[in-house]
Amino acid sequence: MRLVVVGGGIAGLSAAWEARRLATERGLALDITVLERDARVGGKLMTERAEGIALEWGPDSFLASKPAARELAEGLGLSLVRPLDSARRAYLLQRGELRPFPSGLVMGIPRGLAGIAGGVRSGMVSPRAGVRAAIEPLLPGGVVEGAASEVLRRRLGCGWSANLVEPVLEGVYGATAAGLGMREVLPAFAGHRSLVRAARRLPSPPDPPFLSIVGGMGKLADALRASMEKEDLRLRSAAVAVDRRDDHLIVHVEEEPIEADAIVVAIPAPGAAQLLRSVASRSAEEIDAIRFSSSAVILFRYAERSLERARNGSGYLVPRAEGLAHAACTWVTSKWPHEATDVWLRAIVTAPDRLRADDATLIARVTDEVAAVMRATAPPAETRIHRWEQALPIYSPGHLELVDRAELALPAAISVAGASYRGLGVPDCIASGRAAARRVLDALSA
Repeated sequence: MRLVVVGGGIAGLSAAWEARRLATERGLALDITVLERDARVGGKLMTERAEGIALEWGPDSFLASKPAARELAEGLGLSLVRPLDSARRAYLLQRGELRPFPSGLVMGIPRGLAGIAGGVRSGMVSPRAGVRAAIEPLLPGGVVEGAASEVLRRRLGCGWSANLVEPVLEGVYGATAAGLGMREVLPAFAGHRSLVRAARRLPSPPDPPFLSIVGGMGKLADALRASMEKEDLRLRSAAVAVDRRDDHLIVHVEEEPIEADAIVVAIPAPGAAQLLRSVASRSAEEIDAIRFSSSAVILFRYAERSLERARNGSGYLVPRAEGLAHAACTWVTSKWPHEATDVWLRAIVTAPDRLRADDATLIARVTDEVAAVMRATAPPAETRIHRWEQALPIYSPGHLELVDRAELALPAAISVAGASYRGLGVPDCIASGRAAARRVLDALSA
């Protein structure tokens, strides 16, 4: 039997890893081919090293509360790294000032009166907005489905939602809260009577809430690749279509077609839809409706003495109301252990109108913005930029139902995986890839 995995990102690599593990466990004779169109594996897990520090072009960490990434890393013999103690605090830029996020919040939603009081004391919201949020448990209607911004403003009031929750959602999902589905991006709150009461019942996050890999997140992809040295991994090899011939699936690539008994498609939704159109047209139609946002990542290296802003935190978020090009800035050398002598910062741009600028124009604008926030007395010694054309899928209202329909319409021997479907984070993608491998192997064994 042959399994073809289309896509060598973290979801695809995890699918191949899980398939090999299950085949060994079940005594199955299984050949695995992984097709990756780029010259490297890992997808958005992309790490460079400079000055004794890991510089991430993609995610720089993963949620410790979701075990899939931690378990995989430890199973591959990788060491985990905790953020520095100085990274415990994060900030929000408001009217040009950095205000620390108060404790007692979950994704900006207060757990109770202490969190509400902290939001007011921080200056992030007015006393009136605090009072409005405090009466949320008394409001009728519950947490319904719909656009996240509409539901949040109806429950917590415009002031609290716009100033504290929506910037967090936009920072995580790379899209405006108006375009995100409430159940899709805040599933822990879906269907509850009250946001505040639901937040109070949630377990406290682990300490620390985020972890990374020693040497950078790219090491996770490298270790997976090394563990699959006996598999048929083909770089610079793009699948262009899938169809059926007699009892077999055929994966068409630029070279000769590959005959497969099962396929895991672990590439972003637009490419997956095109690939599956002839063999699973109903699924392809659903998947093709998933839209993506783009982003640009800009790295800055500053001399330590050239930044007057104290960096006792992990960085800051920028609400869209501030009118800046960058949506967030991570203080890399304040967040992670390192040997660097200079300061590294990482800014993210997600606004579509800003991304239309060329590299030089975008770098110049974001450099000016970051310099103003960080009170720079000299220009950065170095800047680097990388663009992601399909950075993040947009989990719009109804996204999960769309995914359900797409998966139900797939042939048993084909599965999809990756951030396009049920979770953006690294643990979600790993779990997605492993689940996809289990589904198709179960189908082959039936």
